[in-house]
Amino acid sequence: MKKVAVIFGGVSMEHEVSLISSTAILKTMETLDYEVIKIGITRKGSWYFYEGPIEDIQKDTWFLHPSCQPLGIDFSGKGFLNLETKNYLLFDVLFPVLHGGLGENGAMQGLFEMMDVPFVGCGVLASAVSMNKLLLHQYAEKMGIKSTPTLQINAQKLDEQAILDFARISGYPLFVKPNEAGSSKGITRIEKEEELFEAIHTASEFDKNILLQQSVTGVEIGCSIIGNDELIVGECDKVDLESGFFNYVEKYNLITAKIEVPAKISQKATEKIKQQAQELYRALECRGLARIDFFVTEDDDILLNEINTMPGFTAHSRLPMMMSEIGMSYANIIEKLIELGEESYENKLLTTR
Repeated sequence: MKKVAVIFGGVSMEHEVSLISSTAILKTMETLDYEVIKIGITRKGSWYFYEGPIEDIQKDTWFLHPSCQPLGIDFSGKGFLNLETKNYLLFDVLFPVLHGGLGENGAMQGLFEMMDVPFVGCGVLASAVSMNKLLLHQYAEKMGIKSTPTLQINAQKLDEQAILDFARISGYPLFVKPNEAGSSKGITRIEKEEELFEAIHTASEFDKNILLQQSVTGVEIGCSIIGNDELIVGECDKVDLESGFFNYVEKYNLITAKIEVPAKISQKATEKIKQQAQELYRALECRGLARIDFFVTEDDDILLNEINTMPGFTAHSRLPMMMSEIGMSYANIIEKLIELGEESYENKLLTTR
């Protein structure tokens, strides 16, 4: 039986999202043919081998369970050392269900590369570039994939005149967001100049590098991809909102937002989104999975929004719902991702021997 180590928690702002995603994955894996090893990372960054109930993970009380044993990291390909028993915690593949900075930005992926172990998901390059919104948009622009006009500013060295000039040229509403933060955290949609610098202050609590972006009149469309060399592309989805934007609360509670799958947009726009999503996926050397989000304007123009290399992962999250439309069940997705993680590792070994 294959041993899979599922890692949850983490020190990012999306700690709680990881707990929800990993709970759903672990409950499904109980029904599959795997020996599951649970590894939790506290908000302060301590790593533990955890043998308690799955339910305590979502409640974020797992670290209080008496089964928790501290782990050290090994760099000889053995994975983790149990600091209590002094035994190695051996596994076949890691499944890091970690979202946001220091989970999805290449840092963890670099650690797993140094540990020389197979793991699910994208590597350092794809993770780092995808988390850095400005770098991603600049990279995509070189490929002919457009995004909305953007100004990057440094919160510690504000050029007020440049900010005001950009805002007046772009017009309102305007979006102010941290350059590197997930799940719409720190993002503000502003309607007038008086709100501008307060929004910059809010974004600066997440990142010193901040983006001002022209608002897009249109709809948000997602495209999910699973694969390494051979890609499986799900049906596109569309985010329907009564008002405002798809912020953190709406993403995880769907108060007024609804997700429409498949997206009711033109066939031409659908095909172009799927084409551009695959081009980006391959160019960034994505592995395992990614959800690539775009805007479609009223004129059917396609604008890149962002890439999530480890998107939310409950059965009702966007990537599983898009894949469900092409006949891939939630369990099928998990099995495929584990297989792809091992395949990616084997391919790496072949190219480095």
